Amino acid sequence: MSGLSIGHIGIHVPSIDEELKFLDVLGAKLTATDTMKNGVKVAFISLDGTRHHTIALFEDGQKIPSGNSRTKGTGIHHIAIPVESRDIVLRWQRILENNGIKVTGPSIQGPDGGGLSNGSGSYSIFFQDPNGICFEIYTGAMSVSEFKANKKADR
Repeated sequence: MSGLSIGHIGIHVPSIDEELKFLDVLGAKLTATDTMKNGVKVAFISLDGTRHHTIALFEDGQKIPSGNSRTKGTGIHHIAIPVESRDIVLRWQRILENNGIKVTGPSIQGPDGGGLSNGSGSYSIFFQDPNGICFEIYTGAMSVSEFKANKKADR
């Protein structure tokens, strides 16, 4: 049996339109909308342009009171999006900042960057959507075997 991967993430939002404006900056495309039997509107969003949806938005949520899901636990902590290189991470940082989105980082997610001692070593930026849900764009995360080999070398 092979490992699992994330197919999509469902997010409760107060406004699908507001979230779509934010996701548009990331290059996301609206695939379809629908309404559930209970009357809740749903939007299916593709980040990769291939899968029907990588994010499902449910218009029945509230903004996170703290304004940042990473700093105050309310359900989801963050949504991480992998890219191929540090240059691409920095390109996304410029795009986001040019669109008025505050970015934290870049930083290394491991002890070399001041992060957790068992972090993946990825190079990351973090930012919030209009509802306070944190997103991460990263590159260079170690594989499981690389991490285990690295930990053995530290002993």
